[in-house]
Amino acid sequence: MKITAFIRSLAAFIFLLTISSSDYKILSQEIPDNIRILLEKLSPLSYERGNRELIYQYSIGDLSRLSDKDTELVIKELSKRGIGVITFWKQAEAFERGIEEGIRIARLQENLGLKVAVDATDLLYGFYDKTDFTAHIDNEGRTFYDSSFAGHWMGCPFTLQERIPVIRSRIIAYSEAYQAAGVNIDIVTADWEIDGPHEWNEAWVNSKKCMTCCKNIDNIQDFYVFQSKLRSLRSKLLEICYTRPILERHPKALITNYGTYPNDGWRYWYDYFESPQIDLPNIKDQKAIYRPWYNEFTETGFTMAMPVVYTWYPIYNSYPEYTSDYRWFYNMLKVGTNAGKSTPSEIPIATFFHWHTTAPPEKQDLNVKQMSRHSYQELLWHLLLRGHDIFFSWCRKEEIETEMTLLQEVYNNSLNYNDWLQSGRPVLFEVPAKESSVVSGVKLNNRVLVRRTDFTDNKKAVKCIIDDKIIMVPYKPGECQIITIE
Repeated sequence: MKITAFIRSLAAFIFLLTISSSDYKILSQEIPDNIRILLEKLSPLSYERGNRELIYQYSIGDLSRLSDKDTELVIKELSKRGIGVITFWKQAEAFERGIEEGIRIARLQENLGLKVAVDATDLLYGFYDKTDFTAHIDNEGRTFYDSSFAGHWMGCPFTLQERIPVIRSRIIAYSEAYQAAGVNIDIVTADWEIDGPHEWNEAWVNSKKCMTCCKNIDNIQDFYVFQSKLRSLRSKLLEICYTRPILERHPKALITNYGTYPNDGWRYWYDYFESPQIDLPNIKDQKAIYRPWYNEFTETGFTMAMPVVYTWYPIYNSYPEYTSDYRWFYNMLKVGTNAGKSTPSEIPIATFFHWHTTAPPEKQDLNVKQMSRHSYQELLWHLLLRGHDIFFSWCRKEEIETEMTLLQEVYNNSLNYNDWLQSGRPVLFEVPAKESSVVSGVKLNNRVLVRRTDFTDNKKAVKCIIDDKIIMVPYKPGECQIITIE
C-alpha cells in the first residue's frame, strides 16, 4: 500500500510539472477542493477506456467560476482519470443561469467526445409544497402532515395532480434549451427521495387517518394494496414530469432515479430516513428485516436502473452469525445481485456505491467495524460480473480521496475485460447464506470470466454450474480467471 501511495503521489507531481504556471494556479486555488483532490491524488488510467462509461462522483463540485478554457482542462484531466462531470440543474433564482451553465458544460463535454451527464434532483422538489392544499385531512376536516421522514413535510399523495404542471415545466424548459442549443443529453439522474407518495415509516398509519386517502384506496387496511397504489402514483409522477419530457426531446437519453431498479419483489436495505417496522409484511434473515418492494421501474419509463449499494450502519448488527467483513459483503451483494439478476440486459445499471460506514448515529457502537478495503473492492468486482455497468459515488469531502481511489483501482483494472463486461452474459448469482466462497462470472461464447472471493480457509476448487455444465473454479485470491466450458 505504501508503494502504491508513493507511485500515485509521484504521478500527481509529474502531472503538475507538465502544465503551465497559470494552469497550476487554477488547479491549486480556483477549482473546487473536491476536484483538486482528485486531480492530485488519482493517477491517469493505465488501460484504454474504450466506450466504457466514466465513474460519476456526485460531490465533484461546481465549475461555473472557471473560464471555458480552464473548465475544458478540468473535464479533460478528470476523464483521463476515469471521472465524469455532472451538471446540476437548478430551480428558483438560479434557473436561467443553470440552463446556461448546463449547455456550456455540455458543449465542452461533446467537444471532448464525452457523454453529457446531468442531475435533475432540484427540479423535482417538491411535489409536497408544505401548504394545506397538499396536506392530509382528517375526519373533522383538519389538515395534518407526516413528519416521520427525517423531519421532511410529507402530505397526502392524492393532492399532487395540481403540482404536475409546475414540476413538468421545469424539466421541459431545460430539455428544450439543450435541444435548441443543438446539444444532446445522454445521462439524467436524480436523487428524488423524501417527497411524493411513500409507504414507509408512519405513512400507512397517517393515510388510514386521511379521508382523501381512504376515499382513493378501496382496501387501505391491506398493506400490499396501499403500497401498490402509492408506488404506482409515484411512478406516474416521475413518468409524466421527468422521463417523458426528456425522452420526447432526447430519445436516446439514459434516465433514472436513486434507488429505482427492477427487483425480485423484496428490498434488502434501508435508507437513512427509513425505519424497520416488524408489524408490516417482512422476511427475517438473522436480525435483518426485508421489506416487500413494488416493481415500479417499468411504470416510470426509465431507461437506466440505479440500485444503491451502501455500507448502511445497521447492516453490521443485522448479521451476528457472520464474521465482520461478510456481514457487509453478504447484504451488499444481496442488494446488488437483486438488481443485476432482475434487470433486462438491454437496461444499463448505474450503481451508487459508498465504502465508509454510511449514516452512523451520533453515538456509535464501538463493536461496529468498518468494511475492509479488500472486501469492498472484491464486492465491486463481483457486481461488475453480475451485470452492473456504471459506478456512481456520493461521499463527504473528507472521504473523497479514499472513496474514489478504491473505485478507480477496480474500474481501471476492469478495463482489461471490456469485451467480457460489455458483451458477455452474467451467469452466476448465488449469495451464500453460509459464509464460504463467493463466485461470480460472465459467459462469452464457450468461456467464462470468473472471480472467486473466499471468506473461509478453503483452498480447494469450487464447483459451479453454468447452463447445466459443471466448471471447477480454482483458488486464486485477488485475480480474475478465464475458464473454458467443455
